[in-house]
Order: sequence, then C-alpha cells, then structure tokens
Amino acid sequence: MWKGKTAGDEILIANYNSKNRTVTDGHLTEIFSMVGHRYGYDDVKAEFSALRDFKVRWQRSYKWAIFTVSDYLDRAPDDVLENLAEVLFSKITGQDAQYGDVFLNYVTDRQLTRTNRKDFLKRSRNLSKTSIGDYHDLNDCVNRLRDQRLIPDDIECVLTWDNSGSEKAAGVSVLQGVVWVSKVLDQKGIPEYVLDYSVYHMMCYLMLGFNPGPDMEYDHRRLIAKHPMRYDAESWLNEHGLFL
Repeated sequence: MWKGKTAGDEILIANYNSKNRTVTDGHLTEIFSMVGHRYGYDDVKAEFSALRDFKVRWQRSYKWAIFTVSDYLDRAPDDVLENLAEVLFSKITGQDAQYGDVFLNYVTDRQLTRTNRKDFLKRSRNLSKTSIGDYHDLNDCVNRLRDQRLIPDDIECVLTWDNSGSEKAAGVSVLQGVVWVSKVLDQKGIPEYVLDYSVYHMMCYLMLGFNPGPDMEYDHRRLIAKHPMRYDAESWLNEHGLFL
C-alpha cells in the first residue's frame, strides 16, 4: 500500500517542469486526488511513465489508489486530466462515466498525434519504421485500397512492419496513427488480397477514430464487410495460423 500523504483538496494551475515543460507528477496527483475524494478515495497517487501505448495502469484497495499514466498526456490541460480521472474512478467503482469532448478533442488532435507518434515509434522496438519490406511495400496496399475507394485519399498514418513474429497478422494504434503488419506476411507468394485486407482491417479503426463507445465493434464489422475479398483473406490467414 502506498503510505504517502494525501494530497490537498485544492487544485492549482498546472505547474511545468522548466526543462521540458511537462505537467509534474505532483500536480497530476493533485488532480487525481481531487476527483478520487468524490468517489471515497482519501489516499491517491498518480505519476507519468514512458509507456509505449496510450494507457493508464492502476492499483487500488478500499481507500487508496495508485495510477501510472502514459506520458503522452504530460502536457495536457487540467480539464483533460480531470476528465480522465473522472472516467477511471467511475470504472473502478462500477459506474459508467464517458470521456467528455474536452478529452476526446485533445487526444485526437492531429498535431498531438504527430508529436506523440515519434515517441511511440522509438519505444516500439519490434517495428521496422518503414513500409518497405523484403518483398512487399505496404504503400502499395494503400494505393490499391484507394483505387477501390475503400479508404479516403486524405487518411493519415504511418505504415510499418512488425518483426515480433506474432501470430497477429496486423495491428494499429488509433491515437498514434500507426498501422503495422506482421513480417510473416513479407514473403514471396503471399496473395495481395491478404496483405490488402490486413491493412484495410486496421485502417477501418483509423477511419472510425478514437471511439471507446459500445458501438465501435459493430461499426468496424460494418466497414470491413465492404472489402470484396474479406472472407477469402480471413480464411487464408486462419489456414496459416494467423489472425486479426
């Protein structure tokens, strides 16, 4: 259990580190403590960490909680961090608060995405940082998808290969705007429609945007159903021990 002092009830204007102008852990704790008190938590600590993914981890007991927040949010305004804390404490206590516009608008801002993407790629050791593989270029997949009018011309993302050897054929970070495809598919003889569908499957999440609501998976299934080779591609992946 964390035994530190309980933060005060007052919330101050964000303090910034003079070196890199990030919100301090102390100020983050003040924000989370203020919200936590409303949910019955009287001992709260929060800190930023250089996590690869845009996420929050926490530990908790009856009256205390410790949060580790991705440092992609270490420049966020107070109201953004307060909304995040509100949603987290709501989930912890079995309630169902939703992210507000102030949070959604901030984390989906294109400039923030471009800035955080650089750190995401640096922290992703298994990603090749290039669309060009030994036998395939993922940009060719995008061009074919555009020719089929399956994706818009102005969609913005980074395409890269995943060298982890995972059985997952492809992946995506919506908030970072990155799509990756398993290097297992960078071989001679891999059907183009398998590569195209793997990229398309993930780009559908980008087209939907950051949407943690209950309809996201339904909307995603509706989009992937538009690909003319969907079932052939899924069957091929399944036969070769891969999945999306």
